[in-house]
Amino acid sequence: MAGGARQRHSVSVVDVLVTLLRAVNVGGRAVRSADLRGAATELGHSRVATYAASGNAVLVPAPDADPATIAPRLSRALGRRVGLSVPVLTRTADEWDRLVADVPCPEHAADDPSRLTVVVWDGPPDPDVTAAFDPSRYGEEEVSWHGSEAYVYYPHGIGRSRLTLDVLSREAGRVGTARNWRTVLALQALAAERRS
Repeated sequence: MAGGARQRHSVSVVDVLVTLLRAVNVGGRAVRSADLRGAATELGHSRVATYAASGNAVLVPAPDADPATIAPRLSRALGRRVGLSVPVLTRTADEWDRLVADVPCPEHAADDPSRLTVVVWDGPPDPDVTAAFDPSRYGEEEVSWHGSEAYVYYPHGIGRSRLTLDVLSREAGRVGTARNWRTVLALQALAAERRS
């Protein structure tokens, strides 16, 4: 192009993915951000950005990538690099925007974002099971089940709560991973950057 200007191309919203690793950097299960970026790049994904050290990345999938195989292929590539089995969950940028827009407790999101957590499941839990779930058995936490996610507010912080991810996973009958609201918004911003 004249004047050395770089051509910009637009990436479809559905072609930008938020990827979340489950159960890393706890209990000796270390996965460095560099390993995550390297594994994604090795598979042909581009514009890979990681956030924090808890297994978060936003990327533009390789042009020939089958959306149904991105998570398992990334999991295997990471496993080869770090010698661990690392479950990976994905959401498109569109799905992530919906997750943000659908927050059932906007007051907690605005006033206490570090205590609001979103659990991303590998599929929708059984609605009969989630309707019967009573979080008061564990304390004062508030839980809102919403499709393939759950929003959990921890009024006293997550650190000492008895309503752990393992408890929620058993109730949901699903594999999931949790992120606090600040991380959710940071990942949304990274996804938005990759759309243009």
